[in-house]
Amino acid sequence: MKHKILKKLIASSLVSLALVTLVPVGASAAWISGSDGAWYYSMGYSFATGWKYINGSWYYFDSMGKMQTGWIPYGDNWYYADLSGAMQTGLIQIEGKIHLFSSSGEMQKGSSMINGQLCNFDDNGVYIGSYPITPIKAFDYYGNSTMPYASNQLITSNSTMSKDIPSDGLYHPKQYTIKFKDPDADNEDDELLKTKTVDENSQMYLYIPTKSGYTFVEWNTKSNGNGTGYLDSDRIYVTKDMTLYAQWEENTNSNNNNNGNNTDTVKVTSIAVSGASGLKSIAVGGSLQMTCIVSPGDATTQSVKWSILSEGGSATISTTGKLTGTGAGKVIVKAAATDGSGVVGTTEITISAS
Repeated sequence: MKHKILKKLIASSLVSLALVTLVPVGASAAWISGSDGAWYYSMGYSFATGWKYINGSWYYFDSMGKMQTGWIPYGDNWYYADLSGAMQTGLIQIEGKIHLFSSSGEMQKGSSMINGQLCNFDDNGVYIGSYPITPIKAFDYYGNSTMPYASNQLITSNSTMSKDIPSDGLYHPKQYTIKFKDPDADNEDDELLKTKTVDENSQMYLYIPTKSGYTFVEWNTKSNGNGTGYLDSDRIYVTKDMTLYAQWEENTNSNNNNNGNNTDTVKVTSIAVSGASGLKSIAVGGSLQMTCIVSPGDATTQSVKWSILSEGGSATISTTGKLTGTGAGKVIVKAAATDGSGVVGTTEITISAS
């Protein structure tokens, strides 16, 4: 049913192409390169998802808005997009094997007439006949364009595809390895706390490690804590191999003896986060100083750890809370207490394309 809908969409776009070209594209519609190296298509305050017809080609974006390349499973069919993300049609040679894609992009199986000759394609869509047919395009394993029927196809190892060739006709998601480490460990054996293997674009749940004499604060992409921070309650989308480093706060006695006087340590109970002057939006490339109110006012440790959680947008934040927008959408700005209380304050900031 889904591929039938796609056929109708493609047919409709061809009929109305002349009209479409007369409509100016809004200033907010643009291609955006994400921090993960993937491409997204901004439609103002949201990213395109599913199939999208852009400048004469069809592109497919996953539920997070990430442009897909290589083999794409959709409904009961397979599609193929080159490294630019453009959906392919016609006779295409992929890693030496010839496939036939319909005008609406579905990989064909069984028998098809080509140049007046009946040609057969197996269950994986691979041409199995002896009749010489010439593909209009060819791609190597990494998706680089090559010459059809070239005896030695050049392979560039610095190019990657998001999906492998479906040799068994099934979808096999790419997997990534996540390493959790303690940067303060005495040796490499103790440094590695845990390893997880997760599917591409899946959500990964973090966990709370334990260490005698210390309270866990957050996970961070840098061992010194100056990278992107994640709380144990965060769920992150995995798009590459990564290492997360545990950040700790050394425990202190709740009662410190000072000339015979006991001083109680007062823990943070709440943090209110906001933008300067109450602002809740900035443009890409713009900056906003974030502020926070730590309660109670007499909390022993008033300092906080700033971090960002993407909700479609992207941004950076300094150790002093200066937020800089880098991609349109929304982000969650978080300020975490550093006294080991686990208290976190958050607020949502919208980042506009212009």
